[in-house]
Amino acid sequence: MSTCHSEKKLLIPLVIAVLLPGCATSPDNATNDQQATVAQGAIFGAVLGGLLGAAVSDNKATGALIGAAAGGLIGAGIGSSIAERKAQYASEEDFLVAEIHRNQEFIREADAQNDQIYADIIRLDRESQRLAGEYRAGRLSGDALTGKKASMEKQLAQARQVNSLVEKQLADAAEVHRESQQKRGPEDQYTRQLEANLAQLKATREQASQNVVSLESIYDRMSI
Repeated sequence: MSTCHSEKKLLIPLVIAVLLPGCATSPDNATNDQQATVAQGAIFGAVLGGLLGAAVSDNKATGALIGAAAGGLIGAGIGSSIAERKAQYASEEDFLVAEIHRNQEFIREADAQNDQIYADIIRLDRESQRLAGEYRAGRLSGDALTGKKASMEKQLAQARQVNSLVEKQLADAAEVHRESQQKRGPEDQYTRQLEANLAQLKATREQASQNVVSLESIYDRMSI
């Protein structure tokens, strides 16, 4: 996957995540307050996430975009529960359509981040083997190896963050699917779409978990 393509995939859902909650309108003040909370949380999370992404990535522009995307999801998650999101829609069908789209945007965003982390893993795997060999041969100091490990810790933290976000989204989507299945039945079109979301989210979680395991293995290899 090219960097340019990854950035486009990340930017669109991030903008949607930040702007959509603020675009919805309702005469109910409590609902407006909920929407404002979601929007503010997403923006706040995006700013923090952007700083984190820039700090842990060799490519500052891509790293900031990835971090902002993750941060936006963190902020939206802090400001929004299933009940709060449901209160924004006039009908259950509208809510379920929005949830399906929300899952799809999350999956696209998380998969793009997983792909970027996986590309970093391939590079770090080669680099860690080289550094370990140089250290054993006496051509690399312990301090230099420690510095590389500190950088690895940041990348590992980012991978764990993505994995945690996917776990949260999966649990959230599973609850919405369970409610739809109980109320509307397993053959309902919305229930089936939510079930498809769950299958995709599980695949995304598997990749996110594997990324964490791979980075932990590389990190342990550098613990000489």
